[in-house]
Amino acid sequence: MNKPQHFGIVGFPWDGGASLGRPGARYAPKAIREAAGWLRNRIEGEKVYNVEKRKLIHFAEQQIIDYGDIDIAAYSTEITFRNAEAKIKQLLDEGVFPFILGGDHSISYPGIKALHDSCTGNVAIIQFDAHLDLVDETPLQGRFSQSSQMRRALELPRIKPHNIVQIGVRSYNYPWYAEYLRETGIVQITAREVHRMGTAEVLERVYKACEDAEKIYLTFDIDVLDPAFAPGSGANEPGGLTPVQCFELLDGLYRRIDAMDIAEVNPLYDHQEITSSLAARIMFDCATERATDQ
Repeated sequence: MNKPQHFGIVGFPWDGGASLGRPGARYAPKAIREAAGWLRNRIEGEKVYNVEKRKLIHFAEQQIIDYGDIDIAAYSTEITFRNAEAKIKQLLDEGVFPFILGGDHSISYPGIKALHDSCTGNVAIIQFDAHLDLVDETPLQGRFSQSSQMRRALELPRIKPHNIVQIGVRSYNYPWYAEYLRETGIVQITAREVHRMGTAEVLERVYKACEDAEKIYLTFDIDVLDPAFAPGSGANEPGGLTPVQCFELLDGLYRRIDAMDIAEVNPLYDHQEITSSLAARIMFDCATERATDQ
């Protein structure tokens, strides 16, 4: 990243892909924006102070602009995703960094495709998630569910398995995954491995997986966090990461990525806006880290 790009917030209030997990993520963009108001209130004179880094952040060259929500066609995934892809690609073409507020995790695919179609080289994906989301089409979930966006991404011609890094995956899953993962070579760093490894070692593995990619898309499923920290999500998977682990890892990635989404925040299952506040903090961290001088 050279000159800071304008930081574009885009809401994607969609949970039509929540075929197995809890519906309700459509309400997340509004909840996250409201929670972010607590942080944006601290900006004065285009400056804000980061207490933990003891750093004054300047927004002189970068604006944080809210571009509103994707046009949702509640009756059609196809139309909704087409609208999303067009809006995100327009922002990318205008040199805006898109930060997409989901929505269930199916919302990642239009963003990934928009980034893929805006460049000519390979696109890497960094996925923070408890789940693998590599399910193919099924009678229950169809082709574009919260469980399949990574599988659909792999169908794009310039997204290769070795350029996909899944961080924080855990628990149990379908037996066919054992052979599928062995054959594809997708890079995985499980939650327990993150707990055992230091931030520097995790980041080194991520950087290596992305080194031959032209662009990088980061998707952050809130359920990568342990449910104790993020109760308002699409599913509960014990044994997840802590907020501090995620903050530190993300800090090492924000300047390297070209688009980002946050998915599966579910206000209907949240408690005192804990999960929405975490999502807002991540959004604000991304904006401030990308705004600082190089």
